[in-house]
Amino acid sequence: MKIKLLIGVLFMGLISYYSCQKENNPSGYPFKAEVMGINPDCGIYQIRITDGQDKAESIVGKSAEANIYIANNLPDELKINGLRIILDLRKPEINELGVCTDMGPSYTWVFVTKAKKEQNAL
Repeated sequence: MKIKLLIGVLFMGLISYYSCQKENNPSGYPFKAEVMGINPDCGIYQIRITDGQDKAESIVGKSAEANIYIANNLPDELKINGLRIILDLRKPEINELGVCTDMGPSYTWVFVTKAKKEQNAL
């Protein structure tokens, strides 16, 4: 009986601990980026991560140049050159990668899971 009670107390303590942890970014959009226009090599919009570069690299890998990534699944309303956005992303599945001509730099791909215009942007 005492073991069950101890396990129950530990379990409740763990739940309380994790539920009280504050997220680094409570908005759910851990990255900031600038939309850079269509990548001429792939025909898909590219973005430059401006905040959260280290976390992005840990998820999808290092960018070929200046934190620039090919942004698959970027919402149409955000496809505006120079627009500052906040977003969340993940590493794309193999079937989510497109075809590029390999005539330019080989930028790393990201899959945008959600994004919106940054407050006070453009």
